[in-house]
Amino acid sequence: MICVYEASDPVNAEIVKDYLLSWGLDVVIQGQFGWGGRGDLPANAYPQICVTRDSDATRARELVKQWERGEDPRPAWTCGDCGERLDGTFSDCWRCGAEKP
Repeated sequence: MICVYEASDPVNAEIVKDYLLSWGLDVVIQGQFGWGGRGDLPANAYPQICVTRDSDATRARELVKQWERGEDPRPAWTCGDCGERLDGTFSDCWRCGAEKP
């Protein structure tokens, strides 16, 4: 297991974890419970996102960099049911609930 991102807090860790999961990477959060003790513990207590397959580490780091820059390379799409135009980050149509093709 290789850690690819150190989050500022548990909420940030969950967001990045979900983002990487949406790309099909198997990731886990380590150290999320130590965050509450920061300042009182003599160690790094920030949550870390780790890939479970070492071969995914490079791809995960690239995706994290894109996420930090606010970029998402997934193309926009048009809902086949209602015609609504959606950002590539959406997996379902916000208007009618249809799934992305």
